[in-house]
Amino acid sequence: MILLGKSTRERLQQDPFGNWFNKNYSDYTVDTATANQLKPFLQNKHFTIFMGTWCGDSRREVPRIYKLLDYCGIPLSQVQLINVNSSDTAYKQSPGHEERGLNIHRVPDLLVYDNDKEIGRVIESPIKSWEKDLFAITTGQAYEPNYKGVIFISKLFQSSSPADMRKNMLQLSDQLRPLVQNRYELNSYGNIQLSLHETEKALLLYQLNTLLFPNEPEVWNSLAAAITSMAVNTKTENSGH
Repeated sequence: MILLGKSTRERLQQDPFGNWFNKNYSDYTVDTATANQLKPFLQNKHFTIFMGTWCGDSRREVPRIYKLLDYCGIPLSQVQLINVNSSDTAYKQSPGHEERGLNIHRVPDLLVYDNDKEIGRVIESPIKSWEKDLFAITTGQAYEPNYKGVIFISKLFQSSSPADMRKNMLQLSDQLRPLVQNRYELNSYGNIQLSLHETEKALLLYQLNTLLFPNEPEVWNSLAAAITSMAVNTKTENSGH
């Protein structure tokens, strides 16, 4: 069983999810020194947590998030919990599509809002710790979450088309190389684009991944799947006329 869409912390405390939620909540030790400094900066903030009950990182980190927020006295009314899917056709999506426009490519993803404006997020896991990362975000310090390569290329998608970006593939791959740690980063982001029917974006991501990790069979398999998907879609569109 997995949860999908809007949910609550109370639901996570119940079976079958309580088996991991309650244990990981109990096992987490809050850094009280940093949390006491953090507490006043959290009081007027709102938080959205995107997670997957099927995801090991979510199972580990989300209970820790809640324990820290509980310690800081944040009411549950200021926390929205969204569960996303793991299926190929709805990858990292919620039935209500609360993720739309928010570039959710890894879970868990904790978004921090001040007056309805996102001021920062922690992607998948903190850089230093939940206490220190949230202190940096809420006090306006420079903070960069995980997956810098995906963040970099997602910003490019806002200003450039995949066709234009493909003209400078080698240069783009050189820019991404120090930002991408492993083959899964762009591959996962490509899977999301494919599930959104953004086939050109997915194809570009898979092509870039083959330049970054040419000896990894998985990146070539993903590229082949994207090309096949494009061919099938083109054939279907042509047969419809």
